[in-house]
Amino acid sequence: MKHRLLLAITGSMMICLFGNLAHGQPEKILNVPNFVTSVPLEHFAGISPPASSIAKARKLAVLDVVRQVLSAIGIEYHHSFTDLISGTPHNPKRVINDQLSGTAHGVVLGIDQNIVQSSWCLDGFGKYIFFVLVHYPYERITNMRKLSKGPKVIASLISISDNNVRLKVSQVNGVPVVISSAVMVAQKINRFAKAISFFVWHIPPGSDHRVSVAIDPVQIFTGSREIRLPFDGCKKSLSDYLLGAKIEHIVVLKGHDDLGRKVSAKVVF
Repeated sequence: MKHRLLLAITGSMMICLFGNLAHGQPEKILNVPNFVTSVPLEHFAGISPPASSIAKARKLAVLDVVRQVLSAIGIEYHHSFTDLISGTPHNPKRVINDQLSGTAHGVVLGIDQNIVQSSWCLDGFGKYIFFVLVHYPYERITNMRKLSKGPKVIASLISISDNNVRLKVSQVNGVPVVISSAVMVAQKINRFAKAISFFVWHIPPGSDHRVSVAIDPVQIFTGSREIRLPFDGCKKSLSDYLLGAKIEHIVVLKGHDDLGRKVSAKVVF
């Protein structure tokens, strides 16, 4: 009887207190949840290592899902192999080093908001193990892949008039952007300045005229949009012709993407 009692006590100490967070009541079942052993399509299951608290275990389980999603977004593998032989013909030594490593990086959003199931249990040492199931379809992974690449904006000139300049602005990486300001620079280069300064009087080689313009925010989700900016023309004065002035206009459009990252595009005409 003593041996049977001892075995019963030992067995009861190994029981896992498995709990479902939705009900808040632990169940005495030593089973891994079904959503971990059979992960549904377009879902990711995260498992935490043993932790000292439920909160810490939950965070580690979520991080496990983040790592899996990052691998789905894109992972770079690096392989190295070395084969070194040393020693003498009678006592040779050979050392082989074969390493394979992977690096994943990117943007992952919405993990906590898409948790559909979660459970926890205690291991034999009284540590918490947490399980989460996250719905993360392929469409969301595709969006995260685009965000990870970052925004890219291209601008081109449509037309110029005495009052304004029309620009075509496109985003090409599939990341929505907002254009909210512009910097306009007029660069004047006096091509005859060196010769005139040598024979007559000193003439500056050129000058810059810079203006910052705030515009109504222009959102570009797909394709392109047209932006109009005030423009006072590029007429030359008589002195500009005498100095061989060349005037170049530069417009730098500025804004941000959905994550607040700065974007810019430059047009020269």
